[in-house]
Amino acid sequence: MWKLLDESNKNQYKLLITNFASLSEAFAQKSSDDNIIIAPIINSKFQEASFKKSFNATIEDIGNSSYDASVKLANGSKYIIGIKSFGVKSGFQKIAQFKKDSQQDEWGSIIERIKKRQQDGSNDEDFDDYLELAKKIAVLRNKRISSSKSQLQGFDFDSQVEAVYHVLMPSGSVNKNKHNDEPYILVGETSYSSIDLKHLQIIGPTKSNMLQNFQFTDGQHLYQYNSADSQLLMSFKGHNGNGMSNEDIGVEKWPVTYIEDPFKLFANLNSETTKPVDDHISQSVTFMIKIERRSGFNAWYGSPKTKLDKNDSRYHRIVSLSQQDTSLPSDWLSKFNRVAFDVFSSNKEKIEREKLRFELTNCLSNGTELFDLTTTVLWRNYKNPYEVYIPLPNSKKFHTKYPDFFVKNGGLLRGNKLVSDRPNRSFELELLPSEEKMTMFINQDNGKGIQSLSSQFIFGEWVLKNIFQLKDRELLTTDTLEDVGINAITFTKYDDNRPVSMNFTYVDSENPPEDLWN
Repeated sequence: MWKLLDESNKNQYKLLITNFASLSEAFAQKSSDDNIIIAPIINSKFQEASFKKSFNATIEDIGNSSYDASVKLANGSKYIIGIKSFGVKSGFQKIAQFKKDSQQDEWGSIIERIKKRQQDGSNDEDFDDYLELAKKIAVLRNKRISSSKSQLQGFDFDSQVEAVYHVLMPSGSVNKNKHNDEPYILVGETSYSSIDLKHLQIIGPTKSNMLQNFQFTDGQHLYQYNSADSQLLMSFKGHNGNGMSNEDIGVEKWPVTYIEDPFKLFANLNSETTKPVDDHISQSVTFMIKIERRSGFNAWYGSPKTKLDKNDSRYHRIVSLSQQDTSLPSDWLSKFNRVAFDVFSSNKEKIEREKLRFELTNCLSNGTELFDLTTTVLWRNYKNPYEVYIPLPNSKKFHTKYPDFFVKNGGLLRGNKLVSDRPNRSFELELLPSEEKMTMFINQDNGKGIQSLSSQFIFGEWVLKNIFQLKDRELLTTDTLEDVGINAITFTKYDDNRPVSMNFTYVDSENPPEDLWN
């Protein structure tokens, strides 16, 4: 990717980073040895902000996300990027964390089996257990990467999205007595690939007394898993992790010259008036994704909009066809009548109904008339399980406070009903980071849902299959959200005539964003 970036943009990025690093002596304790020049300092947040400004990138700072930024180049190339900074001589670097997943799936029990054998993690059974755990890690890691790519890819499933790590590696401290030795920052780049499940090889525990930490490779990269904090680390020494030094991935080297008196610079910063950069954001709101079993992103799973009537010609046809089909269980029709006509009030009863509905459907051959009729009258949308809407938590309170957020008067309510007709509560939505646009509208009681106006199944398939990485007819759950590192959606309004934007994000409960809606 680096070689494809615009040279003027790269020069701007270099200037920002090296100018910041030139102030390093203001942020670090000076060595007692006057012959030592301290190592350059890189601030990760400043690095991300500089990358965004220089390359017009979209920055994603969302906890469990698999990437930090996305870029679309002039030639049409699309990249998701992991932005990192670490010293040239540093070792393994954290690239992912699976704390909740490891607890829910009891990964610790696998480590305990290895420890109980007391074989230093070196026998065949130990390696089999390590391999089992490596596969679990790889599956989750790959889901997150695929979901991240799909957000940039958009609805064009055939478009290619590449993934890279972009790294800034400051040199260590420098001895003035060494000839031509000077501080520098090395720009590095290496592939950001999914883990190849077919070529996993276990290297073994990091130490004989640290069996909970082990290393493995897929032939593309060298990984290390640390069990205590459920972190996945990766070696950047060479493109497959087996190189001699992090410098093996270097693509450009920037010398750093320190300002003689950085404190003087800070003391005079307010002597000149600087104009702040305007991002034209007028308002933003972040909604936690609300999981509903039969609505929202699982709307396809609900019951049909119209309840079946026994006088319906479709019902009489189902009775006739089921009686002719000798392969069906003798109680198939009685169970069908129960699912179609009985009242299921409690959630427990509704789940029982859904189990019976699956049982009835699975008895039938796909493509037959009886199958088509049964799935039509018992399911909300079995054939196209992509009917979804975006649920807005506490929507009545939100629309009452911000009736014009999505479109002027679009959220006005009279009781629990929306006042405006559909055209006047429709609006253009830009999906980030792909920048694709889709016409959406506010819908349902209390304006609790946002759905696409004419491309509901296109939007639903993209969200369910590509963003959440679900199989057809698989329910979205909180566990799935944790797997892909998404649990919220941010909507942003602008004052420069841009449409409202939407991007999937992750909210850390211990550090929620200021715009989080409750």
